[in-house]
Amino acid sequence: MTKTSLKTLAIATCALILSSTPFLSAQAAEAEGYWLTQNKRAVVQTYMCDTQLCGKIYWIIDGGMQVDEKNPDPALQSRPLCKLEILQGFDQNNNNAKVWENGSIYKADDGDVYSATLTQIDADTLRLRGYVGIPLFGKTQVWTRVNKNDYKACK
Repeated sequence: MTKTSLKTLAIATCALILSSTPFLSAQAAEAEGYWLTQNKRAVVQTYMCDTQLCGKIYWIIDGGMQVDEKNPDPALQSRPLCKLEILQGFDQNNNNAKVWENGSIYKADDGDVYSATLTQIDADTLRLRGYVGIPLFGKTQVWTRVNKNDYKACK
């Protein structure tokens, strides 16, 4: 190899390493944030928990459910919904960094846990698909990114 070829190869290798490494973490950072649910009754904070994406209730509308009264476990029916982790175990798809899969969502309205997939449509839009068995048998919601300062954290 010529000196010019080695130099070109070294530059290309460095560029590849520098450009690909932050890509996944940049995509993860995009998925992290505060999201107003489709029904506008709650804001969910998403964050990285180890290598997965998780989410907890940050804000609940005045007059909204405050405790987990629909939970099938009587011992949990009085636990506060505020700060409850309702999104768990989402893995980033290796082929599409905007897709988070193999996760679950707890739906306090009925006390059930559903399999779920998250897809980031753009910087301010998140599509959540909750389902039983396969995604075909599910429901989709679109969540909108919000500024946490516009919503008072629940206690």
